Amino acid sequence: MLGLLSPLASFVGMEAGDLAKRVKAGALLWASIALFAAIALVFALVALHTATVAWLGELWAPLAIAGGAALVAGAIYLTARITSEIAHRRAARKRRSSERTALVTTAAVTALPVLMKSPLMKTIGLPLGGALAAAFLLTRSGTGQAGDVD
Repeated sequence: MLGLLSPLASFVGMEAGDLAKRVKAGALLWASIALFAAIALVFALVALHTATVAWLGELWAPLAIAGGAALVAGAIYLTARITSEIAHRRAARKRRSSERTALVTTAAVTALPVLMKSPLMKTIGLPLGGALAAAFLLTRSGTGQAGDVD
């Protein structure tokens, strides 16, 4: 067992070294993209400022640019807030469904021993339950999607 550990560790070490090289190359690539995007943004803002100064004047141009930026920031904030709220509601709905399923399962498991002592359950319930389970399994496998679960 220990003899297998050494080659496995060297294999993982080689993979970790390769991964580190790729991460460093990717970081350099994304840093250079971010740098040139920032330069482009600065020059776009300078050009926008120059155009709005010619159009609106020296006082109103920076205020218009600041107002536009504030509107964009507000729209991004509202979009993020709405998306977060939708995700929170979905998680709460899923949690309630899981809790409801757990409650029903617990109730069924708790009531099963009491029901199994009943003679009516033994004569009618067990054969009926077996027939329903068999019908469910036969229809489930008959669709050709027995292994597919969503």
